Amino acid sequence: MQEMHKIIVSIFRIFKLNFQKHLKRIEIQMKKIIFIVLFIASSLYAQIKFDANFESGNLSTVTTTDSVNYELRTIEDVGGRWFYFKITGMKDKLISVKILNSDVKRPFYSYDNYNFQRFTADESPKTNLFQKVFEFNTVYVSYYAPYTYTYLQERLNTWGKSDYVIVDTLGFTDHNLPLQEITITDPLTPHEQKLHVWIHARTHPGETPSSFQFDGIVQKLLSDDDVIDFYRKKTIFHLYPFNNPEGVYFGRSRTNFYGVDQEREWNKEDNATASEVVMLKNRMKEILNENNIEVFLNLHSQVSPYCTFWIHTPGSTSDYFYRREYQFSNLNISDNPYFYKEDLSESNLQPYFPEGWLWANHGDKVLALTYETPYDRYSNDVWVTNENLYELGYRTVYSIGEYLELSHPKHLILDNKDAALSGNWKSGEVGLNFFSDDYAEISNGFESENASFNSGELESGIYDVYAWWPEFEDNSFNTRFTISKGFESTIIEKTQRANGGQWNFLSEIKLNNAENISINVNANSSGKVIADAFRIIYRGSVSSMQEINLPTSFILYQNYPNPFNPSTTIRVELKKSQNVMLRVFNTLGQTIAVLADDFLAEGGHEFIFNASQHRNLSSGIYYYQLISADHSETKGMALVK
Repeated sequence: MQEMHKIIVSIFRIFKLNFQKHLKRIEIQMKKIIFIVLFIASSLYAQIKFDANFESGNLSTVTTTDSVNYELRTIEDVGGRWFYFKITGMKDKLISVKILNSDVKRPFYSYDNYNFQRFTADESPKTNLFQKVFEFNTVYVSYYAPYTYTYLQERLNTWGKSDYVIVDTLGFTDHNLPLQEITITDPLTPHEQKLHVWIHARTHPGETPSSFQFDGIVQKLLSDDDVIDFYRKKTIFHLYPFNNPEGVYFGRSRTNFYGVDQEREWNKEDNATASEVVMLKNRMKEILNENNIEVFLNLHSQVSPYCTFWIHTPGSTSDYFYRREYQFSNLNISDNPYFYKEDLSESNLQPYFPEGWLWANHGDKVLALTYETPYDRYSNDVWVTNENLYELGYRTVYSIGEYLELSHPKHLILDNKDAALSGNWKSGEVGLNFFSDDYAEISNGFESENASFNSGELESGIYDVYAWWPEFEDNSFNTRFTISKGFESTIIEKTQRANGGQWNFLSEIKLNNAENISINVNANSSGKVIADAFRIIYRGSVSSMQEINLPTSFILYQNYPNPFNPSTTIRVELKKSQNVMLRVFNTLGQTIAVLADDFLAEGGHEFIFNASQHRNLSSGIYYYQLISADHSETKGMALVK
C-alpha cells in the first residue's frame, strides 16, 4: 500500500511539473503576442510628429486623445490665420486635423515641400479641418502654398540674369535679412522721360497669394514680347517682393518679428516706425524728389472670396482721384474672368496706410490703390491657384500700360482726343466709367455726323477691335460702329445703355497686307451716342489664324435654340479630361447660374439652361462662359419672352 502511494505521488509531481512548464510556455507566448500588438500600435500612431521649426513655419500647440484626431493652434499675432507645419510618421495612416484659430478652406499639402496642392472637398469637408491617409511618411501642410524667403532668392537669381533687371538692397532688418528691390526697365533707352510705377507685396507675411500675383507681374515684364518691350522702354518698374522679410521668414500672419503691423506705420515719426517702413519711405522719397510715381499698387490677400481694389471715397480724397481709381480698376477688371465690378470695395482713406501717406504728401499725382486677391475662391466660384494668380499678374501689367495710355501698334489705344469729329459733338466728363480725361458725345444727331478714329498703318495679321464707353440711361440702344480697312467695311451695332466702363469686343479684322484700320461712330436718333476710346490688339499672323482661333483645350458651341424661351442647350467639346466651369451671367457681369464646376471627361457634354428656374429674368442678352486652366471663352445668347 505504501508503495502504491509513492507511485501516485510521483505521477502527480510529474504531471504538476509538466503542467507548470506548459503554463510557462503559454505565458511566454501571450507576452509575445501582447508585445507584437503594442509594437504595431506604436508603429501606427505613436510616431506621428508635428514640427514647424523651419523657415516660414507656424505652429503653437498640438493635442490628441486617440492619436488619430488632432487639434492644433497657430502662433497668433494680429489673428492666427497663417499656418505651415510638417507631419512625420504618416505613411498609410489616417489622420484628422482641426486648426482651432484659423479660417482656412481646403488648405494645401506637399510631400516634397515644393509642389503644393489643395486638399479635395472630401479631404477638407469643413473650415479648418482636413483628414487624409497620406502616401508618404512626411507631409507639409499650409494655409496657402508657401512663398518663402529662400524661394524668392531662387526667383531673384533667375530674374537677375535678364539685361532688364537690377536687383538691389535698400537695407537690412534687425535679423540681417535684406529688404530687396527689383528694378525693371530697358537700360538702353534714356530714363529722363520714363514713367515710374511702384508695386510692393507681403507687408502681411501670411498673404502668400499676393506673392504669386507679384511673380506673374515680373514674369510678364520679362517676357519676349513687342508690347512689353515697348512698356520697358517707356516705364521704370520699382518692385518690392517682401516689404516684411522678417515676418515672412519667421512665419507671422500679419506682423513683423516684433508684432508690429507695418501696414499701419506710414504716418509715424521715423524713430517710432518699423525699420522696414522707414527704408521704403526713404526710397519712395528719393524717387519722388526727381520724378512722379504714376501708379502705386499695394498687393495683399484677403479671406473674402473675391478680388478687390480698395477705392478711396471722394470725401477722403477728391472727385478726380476717385474717378481715376475707378478707371484703373475697370481696366484691370475688363476681360478678366476672375474679377467683376461687383467685387470692388470702397473705404475712407486712412493716413496710416501707405496710400494715405502718398495722398498727404503728393495728393492726386500718384494713383495709389490696394489690390486684394483671395485665398480660396473667386466670385465666379473658381478655386484660386498659383496659375490663375500669375494670370492676374499678367493682366495687371496690361492694365497699367492702358491706364498710362502706352499705345503700341500691337496693343493700340485710340482715345477721343485724337478723333476727327464731324458735327455737333461735345466733350463729356460725367460719371466714373469713361476712359482717360473725357469722352465725346452727341444727342439726336444725323448719321452724317460722326467721330472717326484711325489706327495708322499696321502690319498684316489678325486684330481684335474693342470699344469703351460710359453707360447712361439716355444713351443710344443701337450705336453703329463701322470698321473699315481699304474698301471693306464691317458694321456692328451695340447698345451703349449697358456694359460701360469696360472693353467691349466689336469684331475681328484680318489684314492681308500692311494697312490702316479706321473706326467711325455715327450719331442717331435713338439716344446719346458716345465716342470714347478703342483698343486694337494684334493676335497673330494671318497664316496662323486657324491655330489662333481654336481654343487649346475645348470648343464652346453656340447655344441652341437661340433666341430661346424658356430653355436652351449649351454644348461643349473637351479635347482632354480637365476641370472646367460653365457659368451664365448678365450684361452687368452678375452670375445667374453655374451649370458646371467639376472635372469632366474628354469628349462632348451638353448643359441645359432654363430661364424659368431663375426669378425675374427679363428678355435680353445673356452670356455663357466656359473656363479651364488655360483658356476661357464667352458667347452671347438672347432670351425672348
